[in-house]
Amino acid sequence: MPALSQALEFITYTNTASVQVVYPSSATTTMVYYSDKIQGDGYFGSSDGLHTAMISADMNFVGTATIQASLATNPGPDDWFNVNGTSVSYAIMDPRTNGTVDCVNFTGNFVWVRGAVQINRGVVESILVNH
Repeated sequence: MPALSQALEFITYTNTASVQVVYPSSATTTMVYYSDKIQGDGYFGSSDGLHTAMISADMNFVGTATIQASLATNPGPDDWFNVNGTSVSYAIMDPRTNGTVDCVNFTGNFVWVRGAVQINRGVVESILVNH
């Protein structure tokens, strides 16, 4: 049975698992990270397919966070796709005095879901998924 809320964990540039994605101070280009996969609604045979994701980032975050899904039971690198309507992007010009929390709902009988973060600056503090 699914948990009420699951935090996606990313393997960071330091090769440690973390719910935070921090742009490394030594980086000069866009960094891309993928979280570990978690079971989606389709894994449990649920028929409504409703999922909710909460993406939390600090006020310096510049980049895009997206939810990806797979219908494969044992997905490889090419079995993932971006779920429509789940991308959250911020540019350096976006005025923010505090961090940001964005919630997105998406529907699909996905077997697995994961997060994808393209980061140019700042921190994605966490991505939580409910289903």
